[in-house]
Amino acid sequence: MKMMSFIYGALSVFLLCFTVPIVQAIESPYVVRMTPKQSAADASHSYLVDVLTAALKETEDVYGPAVVEFMPLALNQGLILHLLDIGGILDVVASAPTSERETLFRSARVPIMMGLLGYRMMLIRPEDEALFNTIKTPDELKKLRACQATHWPDADILERQGYNVVRSDAFDNLFTLLQNKECDYFPRAITEGYGELKTYNSQHPDTPLLAFDTILLHYFVPFYFFTSHRDFELAARLEIGLDSMVNDGSLIKMMKEHEVTKVVFPLSKWRSKTIFFVPNNERLKSTPLYKKQYWLPIEGKERLQ
Repeated sequence: MKMMSFIYGALSVFLLCFTVPIVQAIESPYVVRMTPKQSAADASHSYLVDVLTAALKETEDVYGPAVVEFMPLALNQGLILHLLDIGGILDVVASAPTSERETLFRSARVPIMMGLLGYRMMLIRPEDEALFNTIKTPDELKKLRACQATHWPDADILERQGYNVVRSDAFDNLFTLLQNKECDYFPRAITEGYGELKTYNSQHPDTPLLAFDTILLHYFVPFYFFTSHRDFELAARLEIGLDSMVNDGSLIKMMKEHEVTKVVFPLSKWRSKTIFFVPNNERLKSTPLYKKQYWLPIEGKERLQ
């Protein structure tokens, strides 16, 4: 009840401040509204925008032209998803699925990072690099504290497997927790962590963080675009567009060339890394594992549980 009160309170402010743009957007059936950046450090947002735009373009012949706009209100995942069910405010949210999210909302079940979201490097304090270099087993890493957002499925996945997790609602605050030694490392997808680190360090040159990727955490988790169940045509359009991009090679081409994700390639460079596998016992049966073309595997030199 408190959460919904907060949502409607925030929505009231949103409507008061942005009445004219919203009316204009509703008049156009081809406007797709997505979330804004979580913060200045949210480097992966530009990739999500470009993938969404490309998927809409891919289906333009059938569904007509579309443009992407952004709602100007930034909220955490636990709140933002519920705006999908309020018409004219938000159409698409990129998120990892949970059983609850799959029930409440409609996912376009093509992983927009082709499975690489589940491979996690770590942002750490530079003075702790020597400590992390001594880690050989998952049990040693579990003695340290991982920073995670409160509503991220990742936090639950790690906690269920015995990892020590410190949570915060605000994305920016996770960097602050790390700098203040309230947690010891911030696991980030290899598709997003390096870009976030570059942005953060440019804004905080006196207190930079470090990328530690000698060890990777890996848990199986896709990353989808979600819509409201009422917006089934948009969900179908995105699924068709993304599937086409996978099959014609344009999605992986974008990943290899995009400023955010190109750091991952070539995938062969990860062979020297140690991978700590983290079982995801809540992996959904709806995940399209049988479509091998959707997933890019990384082979490390070692897998430990």
